[in-house]
Amino acid sequence: MLPTSNRAFKEWAVICRALAEGRQILILRKGGIAEGRRGFEVTDSEFFLFPTFSHQAPESVVPEWRDAIERCEEPETGTVVLSHYAVVADWTRIESMETLRALRDLHVWSDEEVEERFHRWSEAGLFILAVRAFELPRPVSLEMNEEYTGCKSWVTLLEQVPLAGARPILEDAPFDRLLESFRSTVGR
Repeated sequence: MLPTSNRAFKEWAVICRALAEGRQILILRKGGIAEGRRGFEVTDSEFFLFPTFSHQAPESVVPEWRDAIERCEEPETGTVVLSHYAVVADWTRIESMETLRALRDLHVWSDEEVEERFHRWSEAGLFILAVRAFELPRPVSLEMNEEYTGCKSWVTLLEQVPLAGARPILEDAPFDRLLESFRSTVGR
């Protein structure tokens, strides 16, 4: 793991919470409108989880996680709070709804949200990133910059944020079991 980093991945606050609590290890991504001509790409293997609050809705997650949206505290206007870092253990593109349905126990998105994302825009499919989340020793509050806004997955922070003291959310054995479950489901 790097001693500092300035890369971040924008994701719903409720999904960041699920990763932070060890409830899931997966990130599902179609890509944002502002991803560029080539669409979504896995450009970084380590990044901060950059919680976003737009577009998340209770019906987008499984029933037992709907109240978690209300518990995700939005920071004061003009700031973003980073509290977790993620390392990609594996990733793939899934082009089968059947395979995505088989992964439903490894994330908190509702079946309807997964299916909508799968069929969004012209090409069916989703990228799946299996990540190991780490908690920073203390949250880092940054000034929200215009470069961080928009429908894009990746952002480059204007400053380096230290990673010293970050600890894994899941110990090795539980994380390895979930990762193996993901890999066997997707045929790895």
